Amino acid sequence: MLNAPPLPTSLKYIVATLKVAKRLDPRSIVQLVKSADVKAQDLVAYADFHHSPADSYGRQLVARGPNFEVMVMSWLPGDFSAIHDHGHTQWGAVQIFGQAEHATFRVRQQQLRTTARWQVQPGDIVPVGHDLIHQMGNPTQQPFLSLHVYGFPEAIENVTGDARIYDPVKGIIQRVDGGVFYALPKQAIKKTEPGVFGDAPTQLRHQQDVQHRLAQMQQARILSHS
Repeated sequence: MLNAPPLPTSLKYIVATLKVAKRLDPRSIVQLVKSADVKAQDLVAYADFHHSPADSYGRQLVARGPNFEVMVMSWLPGDFSAIHDHGHTQWGAVQIFGQAEHATFRVRQQQLRTTARWQVQPGDIVPVGHDLIHQMGNPTQQPFLSLHVYGFPEAIENVTGDARIYDPVKGIIQRVDGGVFYALPKQAIKKTEPGVFGDAPTQLRHQQDVQHRLAQMQQARILSHS
C-alpha cells in the first residue's frame, strides 16, 4: 500500500503480537482483537468508500507478515460479499463496526444451505476458521468499516489466496486470490470447478444480491457516459 499511514496503537499491537505468537486459532485471534481495543476511527485512514461499483465492497491491505494479513473492508449501503471461504486461512477474526448482516453456510447432502443469518452489532468480533463458509454485507443506509485478521501456521505467499466463491444457482465454485466479489471478470478468476447447488432460500438470496450488484454496475456505466 503506497503512502501507508502510520498504524494506530491498536493495530500495532495486533501486528506485533502476530509476529511472535505461536499456535494460534480462531478463538485466540478473537481475544487478541478484543484486547487490542480497536475503535472505528482507527480504521478511517484505510477506508475505501469510493471503490468501483464492480467491487462488492472496498478492500485495503493494512499489514502483512510471513503468515498473516490484516485488512480493512469498507461497506457502502447495499454492499455484500459473495458466499465464500478464506482460501489458505487457518485462523482469523473479523471485527465489524456497523449494523452488518452476517450469514453462514454448510454443505449438507450435496447442497449448500444457509445455516444462519443475523444482524451483527457494532464492535462484534466473528471468528474465522478454515472451514467457515459465509457472507457479510451492509443492509443499512449507513456506511461502515470492518477489520479482518487472517493467518496460516507457517510462512505462505498469500494467506487468503485460492479462496472459493460459491454460486448456488449455477452449482459452481470460482477460485480467486483477491476480493470475493459478485460478477467477477474472467481475468480475476483463477479456475472454475464443479460445486453444489443451493437450497431454495440460498438460491433466492444469491439471485437478489447478484441483480443488485449488476444494477449498481449498470448505473455507474450510464453515469460515466452521461
